[in-house]
Amino acid sequence: MTHITIIGGGIAGLATAFYLQQQSHDAGAPIDYTLIERRPRFGGKITTDYEDGFVIEGGPDSFITQKPWGMQLCRDLGIADRIIPTNDHRRNVYVLKKGKLRAFPGGFRLAIPTEFVPFALTTLISPWGKLRMGMDLFIPPRQEQSDESLANFFRRRLGNEAVDTIAGPMMGGIYTADPEQLSIQSTFPMFVEMERKYGSLIKAMQAGKKRRAAAHPPGQNNSKPPAMFTSLQGGMNELIETLVSRLEGDLRPGCSVARVEYQSPGFKIYFDDPDTPPLATDAVVLAVPAFVAAALVGKMAPALAEKLNRIRYVSTANISLAYRYSDVLPHHDLNGFGFMIPKSENRSILACTWTSTKFNYRVPEDGALIRVFVGGDGREHLLDLPDEELVSMARAELAEIMGLAAEPMTHRVFRWRKGNPQYDVGHLDRVSEMESLAGQFPGLYLTGSAFRGIGIPDCVKSAMNTVEQVLASTEKIYD
Repeated sequence: MTHITIIGGGIAGLATAFYLQQQSHDAGAPIDYTLIERRPRFGGKITTDYEDGFVIEGGPDSFITQKPWGMQLCRDLGIADRIIPTNDHRRNVYVLKKGKLRAFPGGFRLAIPTEFVPFALTTLISPWGKLRMGMDLFIPPRQEQSDESLANFFRRRLGNEAVDTIAGPMMGGIYTADPEQLSIQSTFPMFVEMERKYGSLIKAMQAGKKRRAAAHPPGQNNSKPPAMFTSLQGGMNELIETLVSRLEGDLRPGCSVARVEYQSPGFKIYFDDPDTPPLATDAVVLAVPAFVAAALVGKMAPALAEKLNRIRYVSTANISLAYRYSDVLPHHDLNGFGFMIPKSENRSILACTWTSTKFNYRVPEDGALIRVFVGGDGREHLLDLPDEELVSMARAELAEIMGLAAEPMTHRVFRWRKGNPQYDVGHLDRVSEMESLAGQFPGLYLTGSAFRGIGIPDCVKSAMNTVEQVLASTEKIYD
């Protein structure tokens, strides 16, 4: 029987194991697999803590619905009934500008205005900034086909102020990346296509709005569109616990791989523990960070390892603060999802989520939960601070920005060192080179957040694609 080894027990590795198991069984040719994770628990950055009714996320707190693969995984696992939407009736988002929180104007889709009145009335953008954004209607599209940074793309289309105040903190924040280095082709290719097709982002958004209106004319019993982000009632760890409970293969948490050797055909896996015998396997899926994959294949594939090591990673941390809502209310009503902070504000924190407003089932009665983000490009040194200093820093920032001086009931600090891959300009070309180099070793696969998408749905899609390749090539491994 064919045997596959999956190295890495985050969401990409778990989803690979699940769909490999499911689809090989459905095809009537079950495949044996071993799933190896060096940490004592599966799930990677998806982790949830629970205390006195507070549901505290250490990593991602949700997944986007516009990419369907996260929802598909929940359906396939039978937990679709556990999905909860964001509280969109309270979806205000704020941006810090000149030390004050200003509401993000309505009628925007990501960084692009689609309605005139909210755009005209907002104080978030200066009159000159609004005029410059409006020039998008007249600026000709870029003719070059090469990649460019997110900042350069939006600067061309909408101007510097839009980059600093909106596009940078919003879209750069999604990737915890410097918008001056972040690849537009790797992260938001739809905007490149909008410019190419319509010559203007505003025109493209207006055309999309007309299409949606035509598809749902007034008077019809149109269902409400789904929330943009969803989570699980008991926290994102529900997804991990359910996945692990469905797996029937050889699961090895707390097991560290030293290196992978190609046997032509097949592979041999060697472990850090000298008492653990090597594992012979027909194929290997590397579902680990790129720099970890580089270390594992460095001896057998030095050219691939060199490329993998060129993917930059940055470190971040988040601090969750749990309060009594009655203690918070005199200072702030938490009416919204939180706020973003432009780099020009020179703050120690990157952003803040008002978790208990964003989702239900996160706090006990009279509870409030706030999550503060720190670190990232140029600020990674903050992760070296002790927990108590990080908490004090977060509280001081919230006191200045929100007027929140209440004493938290409890807190959690999560550090993610080298936890965020950076999709620098030209990233997709480099990924294609890596995949080509991996292809020189039949049965070696790269999957996960380092390559073609960092979110949960992207990782699930990557796993699905990997399983498709594995099943299609299994019979050819020994050719």
